[in-house]
Amino acid sequence: MNNLIGWDIQEQEKRIEFMEHMYKCSGREDSNHPLHSKYTGLWQDFCLKEAGYAMRNRWFEMKEAVERYEAGELEPVFIT
Repeated sequence: MNNLIGWDIQEQEKRIEFMEHMYKCSGREDSNHPLHSKYTGLWQDFCLKEAGYAMRNRWFEMKEAVERYEAGELEPVFIT
C-alpha cells in the first residue's frame, strides 16, 4: 500500500525548512540548551516569542487602516 498518494513534497520541504528556522531561532543548536536536539514545543515558542508579537502589531495596523477608511481618510485601491 502506498501511503504517499497525494503527498506534497514541496509542502513537506517548506515545513522542514521552517522547522529548522524555528529550531535555530530558539537557540537549540547550542549543545548546552536544555532542549538541544528536541523539536517539542517549537511552534508554541515561535508563536509566543516571535510571531505573536508580529501578528499582534499587524492586527493593530489593519484595525487602524479600517478605521481610517471608514472615516473617509483613505481612498479604496482597486487591484487589476
